[in-house]
Amino acid sequence: MQLLKHHGIRVQKEEGKMNASEETMKSKQVIDIRRWEDLPLDCLVNIFKRLGVEDITTGVPFVCKSWYEAHLDPSCWKIIDLRAMYQWPQSPFIGRFMHAYHLKKFKTRGFLKIIIKRSHKLLSELVLPDHLLPLSEMVYICKECPMANIYAPWHSEKDRGFIRSFVQTFNEAVMQHSKNIVIYNNWYKYC
Repeated sequence: MQLLKHHGIRVQKEEGKMNASEETMKSKQVIDIRRWEDLPLDCLVNIFKRLGVEDITTGVPFVCKSWYEAHLDPSCWKIIDLRAMYQWPQSPFIGRFMHAYHLKKFKTRGFLKIIIKRSHKLLSELVLPDHLLPLSEMVYICKECPMANIYAPWHSEKDRGFIRSFVQTFNEAVMQHSKNIVIYNNWYKYC
């Protein structure tokens, strides 16, 4: 038999046996160990909406079922920064994306469709990569997500609607004068 002092109270303990308060403390330790996948969905979403495009597309959905379900919440897709896609299409991110989704070829439109579908067309902010996307892809984004503010590293963020209005105006001009325009690898030449 052993005498223990627990919170200032003397407790007798027989060898090999725990008293009730020790059992309670041990069970609390077990309960306090929590797993990330057991977090409530809204907590996971709150964390995931702060992640970059690489983590939200090639990391999170492959961890476990609860993380996959949480990453589908549209609020995780409201702000997308594509600057991780530098050196498009040779970007290391694009290679990882193709590997994760078992793709033989990366298609810009297919990638944009994933983003837009998962955002439920509620994309509010899109930061473009350091290079221009093809005009057709820019027009697609503008049409599918009319509330999205589009930014580019090469443009001042002070004028929120500049890129959208430029894309729409330029696209209208291209459509009106399409007979007089020749397209070379997404570059336009007036004839």
